[in-house]
Amino acid sequence: MRTILIGCLGLLALGSGCSGTIGSTGETGGSAGNATTSSTGATSGTGGVSAGGSGGQPSTSTSSSSTGGVGGSTTSTTGGTGGMASTDPCASASDGKHCGAELGGTADHASVYTWASGTTTNAAPCGNGCMDGACIEPPSDPCQNANAGNGDYCGASLGAGDANTLYTCQNGSTASKKVCQAGCQVQPPGTPDTCKPNGDPCDFATAGDGAYCGGSLTQNGVPQGDLNVLYTCQNKNVASTVTCPNGCQINPPGVADACAPVNGGTCCLNKPPGALTQSYTACGGGGVHYGIDYGTPNNTPIYAGMSGTVVGSALGYPNCYNNGCSSDCWNSFNYVKLKSDCGDPEHPGNDLYIYYLHINDLAAGVGNGTHVEQGQLLALSGNSGCSSGPHIHIETVTVPAGQNATLNSCKSENPANRYCP
Repeated sequence: MRTILIGCLGLLALGSGCSGTIGSTGETGGSAGNATTSSTGATSGTGGVSAGGSGGQPSTSTSSSSTGGVGGSTTSTTGGTGGMASTDPCASASDGKHCGAELGGTADHASVYTWASGTTTNAAPCGNGCMDGACIEPPSDPCQNANAGNGDYCGASLGAGDANTLYTCQNGSTASKKVCQAGCQVQPPGTPDTCKPNGDPCDFATAGDGAYCGGSLTQNGVPQGDLNVLYTCQNKNVASTVTCPNGCQINPPGVADACAPVNGGTCCLNKPPGALTQSYTACGGGGVHYGIDYGTPNNTPIYAGMSGTVVGSALGYPNCYNNGCSSDCWNSFNYVKLKSDCGDPEHPGNDLYIYYLHINDLAAGVGNGTHVEQGQLLALSGNSGCSSGPHIHIETVTVPAGQNATLNSCKSENPANRYCP
């Protein structure tokens, strides 16, 4: 799986540094709003782009200041663009191809770099990692990547094979596989992946409109829905769905089905999917990365880590990483911002905002003002903005109740401290 965020969100991008701050992003019901950003370059950085409310295009306002950081000085401007640091991380390397791990620090450890005369001439991300100056070839059997043990995996979960095929993995080998006609559904961690059902499960809502677990919607005793999904049925059609992270609870006749309680009803954050590629290092941790990165294939489902309301989002940004990032690229990414219902478990009385960055898209029906339950499909992961490979950047911002949140300050605390046990 490819790796880490490179840019203003913490990791110094190929010898340049920055800590741009995203301004307020569209609050509930906001539309076409343009927020501005300001930055205080911790290491010769420039400001970036902030995202406005739903439907709005971000506006750019940059300013920078050098504070004795690496890479030399920058030109301070307002509404313009500061300078990028000139240091290339390959300056001391021998010519040829090398894995980023050989350089460490600012280089993407899962990419292969081509260096000539102390300059990076090319950097290519490796989907399965890098070794001895070359990308590791994909496994001959996708089930070699079955890191959660025996069971059913979509190809997207394995990072290999066909994304629309469900593989039954036994001891690192494919025991059987099935092509999913309606697509393969990646389930939350701890739940086996499944084929998506054909047709509309609510055709089998025999008790009228209401909430049904997939296991309650049966034909000849065979479930027609996902066993871990709660369907809201109206007039024999699916009106909405919620993926239940702790399973869907089938209740007695006359009582609507419901998601089983999550974490005993405690206020905590579910960890995103993917392999850890970059930890939180900011604010006394020895670095400037204000969140945690998890490497994932493109379009991996992101489920809401906590119940809450979507209060900001941005879409439409492509990937702009090109052996490093321009100042315009650093903060030009797609994201979704969620305000937790239960506040911050680490700081009672505070509001907690959860950001998921570099997404490809929001889930169907999700936008500014949408309320989502913990474990409900929120977005699809991606590789937008200054990103050297597909991944999820999660950032948690704690502020006094009633205040808005922005990224890249010491109000962004370690998400791992809030993960559910």
